[in-house]
Amino acid sequence: MLSEIYIKNYILLPELRLQIGAGLTVISGETGAGKSIIVGSIGLIFGESAMGLEAYDVSQPIYLEATFLPTADPELNDYLQEINTPPEDELILAREISVAGKSAYYIGGRKVTAAVMKGLKALLIDFHHQRDQQKLLSNSHQLYLLDRYADTIKLRDSFTQSFRELKAQRQTLQDMIRRQNEQKQKLELYRYQHEELEKAALETGEDTLLEQEYELQNNSLDILELSQSMKQETFEKEDSIFDQLSLYSNRLQSFKTLNPALNNAAQALVEAMEALRCVSSSLSEIGDNLAYNPARLSAIESRLNAINELLHKHKVKNVKELQELFQSRRQEILALEDFDKSIQELSDKVEKEVKELVKLADLLSDKRQKAAVKLAQELQNSIRQLAMKDARLQIDIDKKPQQEILQSDSLSAFTESGQDRMEILFSANPGSSLKALATVASGGELSRILLGIKEVLVAREAPRLLILDEIDAGIGGKTAESVAACIGKIACRHPVFCITHLAQIAAQADTHIAVTKNSDIKTTVTLTVLSKAERTRELARMLSGKITEASLRHAEELRKL
Repeated sequence: MLSEIYIKNYILLPELRLQIGAGLTVISGETGAGKSIIVGSIGLIFGESAMGLEAYDVSQPIYLEATFLPTADPELNDYLQEINTPPEDELILAREISVAGKSAYYIGGRKVTAAVMKGLKALLIDFHHQRDQQKLLSNSHQLYLLDRYADTIKLRDSFTQSFRELKAQRQTLQDMIRRQNEQKQKLELYRYQHEELEKAALETGEDTLLEQEYELQNNSLDILELSQSMKQETFEKEDSIFDQLSLYSNRLQSFKTLNPALNNAAQALVEAMEALRCVSSSLSEIGDNLAYNPARLSAIESRLNAINELLHKHKVKNVKELQELFQSRRQEILALEDFDKSIQELSDKVEKEVKELVKLADLLSDKRQKAAVKLAQELQNSIRQLAMKDARLQIDIDKKPQQEILQSDSLSAFTESGQDRMEILFSANPGSSLKALATVASGGELSRILLGIKEVLVAREAPRLLILDEIDAGIGGKTAESVAACIGKIACRHPVFCITHLAQIAAQADTHIAVTKNSDIKTTVTLTVLSKAERTRELARMLSGKITEASLRHAEELRKL
């Protein structure tokens, strides 16, 4: 519960420290006196926008602080543990807004983020504004209130997380399938190229060796003719070159000792004759092994043409680069086939998780259906105590049949809150048919229905500070007494902070704070915790607009009720 508020340099308040007691705290005052200052400061502490906010002294920062006494709420304690805030006797939350408009947030003097404070808000306070009446007309807000009543918020959050993850997976799968379709033609091309190169069975350096063999075969007749002619001229005919060289060699041998030059010449001639013998041997070997083979020549030519076609087709220079392309295509095909496998695996996973999501949605729906009957009955009983004795209320939950879900794109049947659409049906008068709340409820009726929901919920939830910000618009007379009694009942279970114009509500207060505006040199606001006598006078003012003996007597009577 809230135990203390400290405000410094905020709007019309130079400084204020206010102790807050248990039960119902009421704030009253003339219209425009600044009754919403405290409520506004609490909202700011929990991260509400400070845009347009003006400090009392614009040269100084604004400082706002709220002290809470923690309760034994497991959810709150878990959150405090999550944000590394050790348990203390007091939970002191603060926000400082600099002259430049920058904010700093603190828990127990330790700096935290705005997101941390916003996370605490739902665990410590429950704001109820006049605008919440319009929220009550929203089917999604009605469903949220049902989930609070049914204690299915965690189950709903679990569904929401699964739904978001599944949507993301579905989007990933769709993107992968789109890429798969885009790559389909590429895969077909790669497979064709791979098969073509595989059939070619290229070997490293094959093109060079074939070109050499082709040239040899193509010139084989000339080579054989040359070989035969050289052999004939060099060795076989009468007075051949070899015979003449042999004669000259023999003659030189007899003179080689006479002069080194003659010796060198004789030796060179011997070597030349040996070289001729080697040439003869090589030519004989070629002649023995080389035979003109038109079929082989044609085969080589055909193979080279096939290789050259592949080189030209794939825009590469040689067989080595063709082999590298072959290996590249193999890897790319494997990668694309793995991509297909990944798509299938993700598709199977999504299909499985859709079924799990349907089960989770059904579980959530079943709990809601059961709770809706009880909530409708409790809420009807509550609002009948709020000067609507003939009111009837029913909660309809529209859920798509499972067969219809499974036959369609199942995710389209869901929202982040599940598969249910909730509608509160209402009738205030006997004989009137039940109709959607949005079409038949007046502002005053909406206010009481929302208050009735608060009464029902506080009995089932951990204590939080309930802030009621002028929810009494359009209410008066006996209705005001009923509303006051309801708020008093709520305050027995949860601390309530109520801004009101109604004396009937103020009379129920455990603590009554009056707000007055002072317009001397500079306008300021004063908040005063009223004594017993001061409360009577304030109630009298609220009843008649001025303090008279009659209004004072009426105020005393209200306090005794």
